[in-house]
Amino acid sequence: MSKRLLTLIRHAEAGAPHGSRIADHNRPLTERGRRDASRLGALLSSRGFMPDCLWSSDAERAQTTARILGQAIALSDSELDIRSGLYLAHMGTLCDAIREASDDLGHLVLVGHNPGLSELWDWLCDKQGFGLPTCGIARLELDLSRWSQLERGCAHLVEFDRPEPASLE
Repeated sequence: MSKRLLTLIRHAEAGAPHGSRIADHNRPLTERGRRDASRLGALLSSRGFMPDCLWSSDAERAQTTARILGQAIALSDSELDIRSGLYLAHMGTLCDAIREASDDLGHLVLVGHNPGLSELWDWLCDKQGFGLPTCGIARLELDLSRWSQLERGCAHLVEFDRPEPASLE
């Protein structure tokens, strides 16, 4: 059986000015969110991280996170796929999307939202995890030859990382 990699990344911290009427879908990254995404991008670049494709929710915060990461790892525009169906997607929706991925893809990255990403991680690894914090990353190795074979317990965690906690000054 072949191995595939699936990397789950929760968007970086987002916010809106107090009292603003910005729709959830349009909330931008905060300054901290931009710094965290840049830091994660630099870390991934230093490790030679290069997926075959990066799918992102079309929410502003997810797209911005994906673009910052993509730029850091020199991902081409054709390898970044913005998908409206990933916005606040539940685990089942995420599974359905992954199962339809091209089998030419050996390493797929999803940039999206909780609770869907955390629930997907738990389900794929068949254990209760501790969730993805903002700008957190979980890289999973899957025992599958085809994405359509995605099922509970088919993965194990290879790497987990998150931004460093803000220092107290």
